[in-house]
Amino acid sequence: MRRKVKHLFNYCVVPGQEKAVLKTGKTLEQFVAGLGLDGIELMVYRNVPYFESFEHLAVGVHLNYWPMWLAMYRNDKKTLQRFFPSKEALQEYYGTTYCMGWLRSIRANIKSALVEKPEYLVWHIAECTLEEVFTFEFKHSDLEIVTAAAAVFNRVADEIPEDVLVLFENLWWPGLRLTDPAVVRAFFEKITHKNVGIMLDTGHLMNTDPSLQLERDGIEYILKIVKALGQDRKLIRGLHLNCSLSGEYVKTFKRVYDDKCSNIERMKHVIKIDQHRPFSDTAVQKLLRAISPDYVVHELAYNDFNDFEQSIALQLAACGKVVPGGDEGG
Repeated sequence: MRRKVKHLFNYCVVPGQEKAVLKTGKTLEQFVAGLGLDGIELMVYRNVPYFESFEHLAVGVHLNYWPMWLAMYRNDKKTLQRFFPSKEALQEYYGTTYCMGWLRSIRANIKSALVEKPEYLVWHIAECTLEEVFTFEFKHSDLEIVTAAAAVFNRVADEIPEDVLVLFENLWWPGLRLTDPAVVRAFFEKITHKNVGIMLDTGHLMNTDPSLQLERDGIEYILKIVKALGQDRKLIRGLHLNCSLSGEYVKTFKRVYDDKCSNIERMKHVIKIDQHRPFSDTAVQKLLRAISPDYVVHELAYNDFNDFEQSIALQLAACGKVVPGGDEGG
């Protein structure tokens, strides 16, 4: 029998973040408690532990990831040279210039995450080159990517204790999109770590269908995809709960790659696709009932923590929950 669902929110340690939280008049602990949440999903995108421990709050940890990694794993020097013409550029993106160094970096990242003693780790399964982000002309199939991703994971999985759950996250790029049940099955058949599952990012899944216009449309679409997974729907142990209705942008942006594009410009483009807005429609409760996840992470975009607090409260209300002091939801 599954445990009571834990509601969390995404938290990234960046310079000034603690001060940003304190501007709400609360500490991070008080911010969590004030919303009636169970903790945080901590982003650990580094190879050394944080100076300050978040063990008392970090129920889960999101590992580092590289949107473009296949060329590094395959030692595809032609592709790497095209996008990273200097060793400095290669080093800046991967933290190294060769595959074994990259795998060591992944191991170090896992070790740093485990310092927080999380119940679960999150690992992205997708591949997208710096060009494909804009052109959407993908050169690799979902099956090809999940096969390579499983091989990468298995190379480093011995770093992860058996009692730590690994949740693989879907994106809208080639890989574990979740839209093809055969690909999902093929991926998990290749994984050697036994304690695994899916972290279903609702916004990422909505991004696979640009025809969606309303929250309720998105919810019904997610339910359809989940139902199609059959017995493998039981692999879904967590939700990154957020709404993305970016179809108009996806259908109209120019499919052109500028190799002079900066990281900031690239991120602005990705954010227009992947909106991370809160759900406000109570139909989202159908998702929670159908999936019965162990973890619901309110993974939302925000300008400041007052804005973040309001967005989380809005989505909690849609889920049938209220902040402490209100009436209990369904």
